[in-house]
Amino acid sequence: RWGRLSCACPNNNLNGGRGRPPCQILHSRTDCKAQSPKSMSDFLLIAHRGGLYYRPENTLAAYEYMASMAVKWVECDVRLSRDGVPVLHHNDRVHVPGSGYRAIRDIEYKQLHSIDVGGGETIPALRELFERFGDSLYFDIEPKELDVVERVIPLVNEFGFGERTILTSFIPEALQVAGELAPELKRGLLVDRLTASLVDRRSTVKAAHLLGCEFILPYFRSLRADWVRAARSEGLKVVPWTVNSLGDAAKMIGLRVQGLVSDRPDRIRELVDDRLDRG
Repeated sequence: RWGRLSCACPNNNLNGGRGRPPCQILHSRTDCKAQSPKSMSDFLLIAHRGGLYYRPENTLAAYEYMASMAVKWVECDVRLSRDGVPVLHHNDRVHVPGSGYRAIRDIEYKQLHSIDVGGGETIPALRELFERFGDSLYFDIEPKELDVVERVIPLVNEFGFGERTILTSFIPEALQVAGELAPELKRGLLVDRLTASLVDRRSTVKAAHLLGCEFILPYFRSLRADWVRAARSEGLKVVPWTVNSLGDAAKMIGLRVQGLVSDRPDRIRELVDDRLDRG
């Protein structure tokens, strides 16, 4: 079921050209409470790993398909190859024909780029993604390891993509380093299920605020109304992951979140648009 579709994406805004450009979403934070989105142009709908339901995750085919569906925001998991190239891959290991599973860090980019990860797709470099979709997509970059940040930010700056990029991470130190290297780059704290169950929600919100984040991204089943209220009181936008069913999306919208991360963002976009229009 994986295959290539041509990219038909003008540099317009979320939801097929209606409302504000997506980059304006990144510049709407104030010192007061975060506001609820009023339309799809205010809502951050992100394709998880490039929309992995339709194409092999974190591949150019996945991002091309999302672009062709006018899904503007895509998540990118980034690791470093042995020779220091930022590459797109979620897991820390990959199956190498004839060698079994090996760590991404132990393989040079040239070899990584030759490994079939599904449907004839190979592991791309972040640079390739920027070069190919820099005029059509907006990027949620997740560094999977701390030292990735120091390689990613110069690349974002080289392409001038600061206004079309957010950096999100489960690693607080990565967000801290990003804040030091590029304080203007918008950041978001990802919160895993274990942390959400063990740590007081208000403490998690406070941590995101102290790290200078604009977003907090909790696992959607952990999210409660009190968490949303606490985040909004700190000026944080709440974007839960990974929401794939229409029922779960409706519940999250009912909590007045400011975005969703989904494997199937095109499927839930119509619901999001309808609910926001009805207020």
